Amino acid sequence: MRFRDRRHAGTLLTEALKPLGLERPVVLGLPRGGVVVADEVARRLGGELDVVLVRKVGAPGNPEFALGAVGEKGELVLRPYAHQHADGSYLEREAARQRDLIRKRAERYRKVRPKVPLKDREVVLVDDGVATGASMEAALSVVLQEGPKRVVVAVPVGSPEALEKLRERAEVVALSAPQDFAAVGAYYLDFGEVTDEDVEALLLQWAP
Repeated sequence: MRFRDRRHAGTLLTEALKPLGLERPVVLGLPRGGVVVADEVARRLGGELDVVLVRKVGAPGNPEFALGAVGEKGELVLRPYAHQHADGSYLEREAARQRDLIRKRAERYRKVRPKVPLKDREVVLVDDGVATGASMEAALSVVLQEGPKRVVVAVPVGSPEALEKLRERAEVVALSAPQDFAAVGAYYLDFGEVTDEDVEALLLQWAP
C-alpha cells in the first residue's frame, strides 16, 4: 500500500479507527511528520490534536539508525541491539543531546498549544510510520505515565517486528505491515519535509 501524502494516510487511518468507538480522543502526533497525519485524524474523529515529544538516539555515524529514543520527560528506551553498535558513554552523551533538543522544542511548541492533560482520556498515538519502533515506544512510555483511560497506537505503515512489539503494550492499528519493509518514506508518493513552522501552524489552529 502506498499513500499520496500524509493527509491521505490520515484519512485512511481514520476509517480504520472509527470502529473502535473512541470518544473525543486526544490525538498525539510525533513531530514532525506524524503531526500532519494526526491533525487529519483528530479532525475526522472529532478529537483534539497535541504532540508528544521524542527523539531518536542514533548510531555513531548513522543517526537515522535508531539505537533507542528519548521521551519528553527524559526517559531513554534502548533497543536490544544498542550496545552492539555503541558503548555506554556514547549512548549517555547522545541521550543528553537529544534531551536538550526536546526541551527546546517543547518550549517552542507549548507556547503555541499548551499541553493537553491525558489523565482518564482516550489517546491515539500517531506517526507517519514506524521502522524500528523506538520513537513510538518512548512516546508510549511518556503517555502511559499520565494515566490515560485508553491508548491506541495508529500508523499508516510499519515493520511487522516493530508493530508486534508495540502490541505488547497497547492497541495497535496499522494499515500496512509489509514483510519486506523498507524506509517509511518508500510508502509515500509525497514524503516532503515537515518543518517546525509547519507543526506550529497546525498547533495554532487547535490553540484554546
